[in-house]
Parts: sequence; structure tokens; C-alpha cells
Amino acid sequence: MKVARLLYRLTVPGGIVLLLAFALLRLGIVNGTEGRQINLYPAVVFAAGLILSAVFHRSRLFLALLVVGVSHAAMVTIAPWISPEAQRVLSNAIAFLVPLNLLALSFLQDRGIISPAGERRLACIGLQGVAVALLMLPRFAAVAALLSHLFVARHFSDWSRVPQPALVVFALAAGVISVSLARRYQAAESSLFWGLISIFIALRAGATSYQGALYFGVAGLLFTIAVLETSHSMAFRDELTRLPSRRAFNEALLKLENSYTIAMLDVDHFKRFNDTYGHAAGDQALRLVASRLAHVTGGGKAYRYGGEEFAVVFPGIPAEEAFTYLDRMRRLIEQSRFVVRAPDRRGPKGKKKSRHDKTETNVTVSVGIAASHGNQVAVDQILRSADQALYKAKAKGRNCTVVARPPKPKKSADFSMRILQVE
Repeated sequence: MKVARLLYRLTVPGGIVLLLAFALLRLGIVNGTEGRQINLYPAVVFAAGLILSAVFHRSRLFLALLVVGVSHAAMVTIAPWISPEAQRVLSNAIAFLVPLNLLALSFLQDRGIISPAGERRLACIGLQGVAVALLMLPRFAAVAALLSHLFVARHFSDWSRVPQPALVVFALAAGVISVSLARRYQAAESSLFWGLISIFIALRAGATSYQGALYFGVAGLLFTIAVLETSHSMAFRDELTRLPSRRAFNEALLKLENSYTIAMLDVDHFKRFNDTYGHAAGDQALRLVASRLAHVTGGGKAYRYGGEEFAVVFPGIPAEEAFTYLDRMRRLIEQSRFVVRAPDRRGPKGKKKSRHDKTETNVTVSVGIAASHGNQVAVDQILRSADQALYKAKAKGRNCTVVARPPKPKKSADFSMRILQVE
């Protein structure tokens, strides 16, 4: 399972898109007869990606699109009008700077495009353009020669058709970004990794060839897909816990059929925990609970409902079976201890007295469960039943699981509860 998850992180969607591009070339569906049309394709992709990334405020992907798009445009439009030596310098500089920029972007955060941070980053890219223009001048030939410096014998890198300094940067960038992806999938990092691979293939094929144009366009397409994927994730995934958000939960409810179970979970005494250890520790506790709920068994899917409250949906599972999985999870959360640092306090005279002692603690959760049992009962009524079961669990002393009997379709909303386990 872990291997499959790792392969997914490393190959979807970038590997599939790149494989599709390779197939189009191998099958002859895309060939050099398109001429200017194939060179127009990257321009359209990069323009659309820049607009979308600006609209959705994805500054890192905007800058990636800008760097790669301008680089390809320079190779196609400027190179034919300059000397062969200047062309070589331009190609070497692009091969070196593009992976370096993508590597740098993998470490940055989205800080806006029209903002002080965004303006500094745009200025940095602009300065790189000026530096490349200067390197193409004959007086800077000695400096430009460093871009094609040989670390080892030439035949070791001839296969790549890029200078050895650029090859080193490509390898470094690919290694660093792939390690980040292996730890946790993020759409932006995935697009940077596969965009890097696509650009390398484009440079190897020749940036001004139709193959190069196709692969540069693939890089732009991957960045654009990442813009949409990241924006969707922000809308449907909770940023703190990385669980699906309340909006995703509401959509999941609409897809439920007759038989299902809904559980509501609440972190016990969470306000008191925040007051004792601080909000940073509270966030740590929520992440711990979420990390456990993300691996709930029995086909259940966990959601961040809001605040310290979570929800788990079990399609096609009766309440008694869901109880087994959820109560096991409740005990696992109770047994999961973590270390927090006590917040700074003020002494009696107003002097700041820092408490650096680390405290080992834990949190517990209360669980309320309600199931449809195949009855024609509105899902919001089952949700209310789960909520009331949760309140009953709190009234019984917390850190327990309560199952509610859902109301029958033709009867009133009153229902009885049976406590399967209280500890």
C-alpha cells in the first residue's frame, strides 16, 4: 500500500501527461509538418496558464510559467537573429537557469504576485534576463564559457546534449523535489518535478524543433493543471489537518445512498487545552487527531467538520460495525502521546518569564454515531442524530462512543440511545 501511494505521488498526473506526449510523437500524430502551429501551442498554453495562475493567486506556478515560457520564446524568436556563438550562450544559460529557478520555487511559498515578495521575485527573474543578455556580448565570453565547463570527460554527458553545469543542476533539482514528493504529495511540487523532466527532454531534442516545442508545451500544461488542482484542493481540503473540508463533507452527503453511517467526533475539553498549552499546541493536537482519523478502517472517510470537530462517513456500513472501527480509533487517539512546550507567562511584576519545560500530554475524543439502516430518512436528520449522540457521549463523561437509534421515517424526531461503551 505504501509503495502504491509513493508511485502515485511520483507519477500522477505528470508522468501520464508526459507519456501521452511521447506516444503522440511515436505514433506520428504530432510531427514536423505542422510547422508554425506546433510552435504556437506552447505560447497558448503558457498564456492560459499565466492568466489562470494570476486569477487563482498561485504565485509560484505563475513564476514557473513565466520563466519557462519566456525561455522558450527567447529560443524561438531571438536565437535566429543572433550569431551562432550568442545562440550557444543563450541555450547554455537557459539550460542552467531554468532548473535552478524551478528548484528555488520548490522552497518558496505563495506570497502573491503584486506584493513586495512577488515584486522581488519578478525583479530577480528580470535581472537574470539582463545577465543572460550581457553574457551574449563578446566582452563577457570568458564568463559565459563557465556555463559549458567540463567537470568530467565530455563523452560522459554527450547523451544529454546539455552542458555539464546544467546537467548537474537538473539532477540536483530533480533529486530534491522528488524527495519532497515522496514525503507528501503536493500538486505544485509534482508539476515542478515533471515540468523539469519535460524541459530536459525538450532541450535534449532541441528547443527550436517541433519535439522541443511539444515538450515545452507539456511543461506549461503541467503547471496549468497544478494551478487548477491546487485551487480545488484549497476549496475542498482543510489546510491545517490536510483532511477533506466541510465543503467536501457536504458533497459526500449528497452522494450517500440508503445504507450508511455518520459519526461526529469532538476533541474533549479543547478550549481548556488551548488555554493551558497555547493555540500552537492546540493545532498540534488537531493534526494528531486528524492523522489518526485519516487511517480509519472499515471504508470510512474522515473530514474536518469545523473547529475541534470531525466527521467520518461509512457508506454501506451499519452502526454496530462502524462502532468497532471508531471505538478502536478513539482508544488509539487516547494512547497517542505528544510533547508540547508550555507557553510563555508573565511574572508578578510584568516581566516575561519563559517556561521552556516540555510536557508530554494527550487528548481524547467523544464520538456520536447514527446510521440510516436503509430507512428513507433525510441525511440531515441522521446528521442531527449523530450530533445528539455526541452530546450524550459528552454528558456521560466524554472519551466514549455512543450510538443513536435513528428516527423512523413516519415517526417523530425523538429517538432513544444505547451506550455501547463508556470508559
